[in-house]
Amino acid sequence: MVGSVRHREHFSPRSAEPTAFRRPRKAALSWLVLALCDAPVHHGAMAARALFLAAIIALSAALPARAAEGAALIAPMSGTFEALGRDMRRSATAILGDDLPVIDDQCEPEPAAAAARDTIVAGDRIVIGLPCIDAFDAAMPLLAEAAIPVLAVGVRAPDITTPPRDHDGPWPVFRVGPRTGDEVEALAAYVAADWREENFAVIDDGTLYGRELSEDIRLMLADRALEPVFVDTYRPLLENQTPLVRRLQRSGATHVIIGGDARDAAVIAADAERIGYDLTLAGGSILIAPPDDGRLPDGTIIAAVPYDMDLAAMAARIARQALASDLPIAEALRIATFATAAGPLSFNATGEPDLDFVRIHAVRDGRPQPVPANGDG
Repeated sequence: MVGSVRHREHFSPRSAEPTAFRRPRKAALSWLVLALCDAPVHHGAMAARALFLAAIIALSAALPARAAEGAALIAPMSGTFEALGRDMRRSATAILGDDLPVIDDQCEPEPAAAAARDTIVAGDRIVIGLPCIDAFDAAMPLLAEAAIPVLAVGVRAPDITTPPRDHDGPWPVFRVGPRTGDEVEALAAYVAADWREENFAVIDDGTLYGRELSEDIRLMLADRALEPVFVDTYRPLLENQTPLVRRLQRSGATHVIIGGDARDAAVIAADAERIGYDLTLAGGSILIAPPDDGRLPDGTIIAAVPYDMDLAAMAARIARQALASDLPIAEALRIATFATAAGPLSFNATGEPDLDFVRIHAVRDGRPQPVPANGDG
């Protein structure tokens, strides 16, 4: 209900005041200039006032204006995923201006629904963010009912652009980021092209993520007439994976697709090196982890969104271009091609992007580096 609307916070490092209680900075400066011009001044203060007015006007010119009036960011600004939200805020405000309203959804359903009501009452015309699926599911029906398009940043669930069965009317969701399965598809394409002559194995750690990666990539490779020489499920989080490594060695596998995390991959690689077994690993973005989880050997293949592909900034640029259009925003999003740092992007009729967000990387000196399109890492 409207009574539950919370103040939209402006998270500028220069002010912790809620936006609702502040004048926009340029408007406030303009008001101050007018007040100074209208105020009576003694003759001796004329020169001082002129200098002060000149300084204020210069300051006003230096301050960034709101780049796209009508946009708002909904993201977790508190709780477990606060760091994610603050990164998104930093990227979005760099494009859309420091006065971009930022509403905290805490990655939780109830705060997300309240944030959606806030944007509706404020008259926002487009929303960026909602990276957590539970928050998205709570906020999206309200925003759809109000015909406010959403640029969903980093939400991988495959069905977010499909309206629920009980929803009537438009479902203006536009995904900015990869879908679930895009990493596996990119990895399968790489393996089919570059490992076709290699003996490869597929292993997983028994988790839902690991099993799905293992099963999906085996199906995709089978469609390309490729079969692993060895398939296994290992026990994760062990300090020693030598028994698994010896099974891999006996199978004749020289390359391994792993449905597991960076720590296990590092242990497997270290144990293989210790017994003189040359092994090349490959996996998804879960292999990108802090050094404390272990060092992956050079040549490890990782399918992931590039580190420098800023999805929040991409969404902010798309929002700015859509707001500048003469068309209704949802229509502009559906028919326009948008310039982004990763290349031109268009959305199809359901709101899915045509850009490949996932790229193949190879570890070099302990860091994942993009592999050229010809596959020569």
